[in-house]
Amino acid sequence: MGEKETRFRAPVTYTLRRKSPFHQLLAHMGKVRECIDLLGDGLRRYYKGDYKGFSELSEKVSELEHEADLIKSNIRNHLPSSLFMPVDKGKFLWALREQDAILDHAENLANMLDMRHTKIPKELQEEFIEHAKLVMKTVEAMEKAVENIRDLVETSFVKKEREQTKKLIHKVHDYEWKADQKKFELTKGIYKLEKKLDPMDVYHLLKIADWVDDIADHAENVADWLRAMIAK
Repeated sequence: MGEKETRFRAPVTYTLRRKSPFHQLLAHMGKVRECIDLLGDGLRRYYKGDYKGFSELSEKVSELEHEADLIKSNIRNHLPSSLFMPVDKGKFLWALREQDAILDHAENLANMLDMRHTKIPKELQEEFIEHAKLVMKTVEAMEKAVENIRDLVETSFVKKEREQTKKLIHKVHDYEWKADQKKFELTKGIYKLEKKLDPMDVYHLLKIADWVDDIADHAENVADWLRAMIAK
């Protein structure tokens, strides 16, 4: 019986270190998208008064945030002293921080909703759902723009890829603007019902709208970073 070949298996952290910062940024973005998809589905049920399974959803969001934190730490710990891209190291880390802020807001929001099941007035349910959809579309558009980094770098920022990125960035800004408009309508609707609602309900309804909208704001910040890249 011959000897079995022993193969060296590198630790996961070693494998991560060998990947380019861009690939790891996309890996982090994958966790953002997975988290937002999960939260989006949960919000639609929550707004309709279905709180079943929301505790499990909150726990899963926290798990995804932790997994993303490991990727973020790996990027920070092993980022090269210089990057082959038209932005400096500090700006690259700023974009990573903005992506991470999306996860932080998602986790805080899920935990808050799980701690207090605030009933959404029937008059505002569809408005809340539409607002959440616009915010999720903002993140989806941002993800596509971030994914385009690979093509931009590999093609040395050729005109065709630049134009594609510009279109994707425009979509992010467009969805974020629509989300802001919907949030404004939501706020007016909440105050219109203020006398019929418990003061704490009013506070939580406003807080929910704010925190969901903050997710779109941070997605727009990442898009602004991309715009700075192609403007060079």
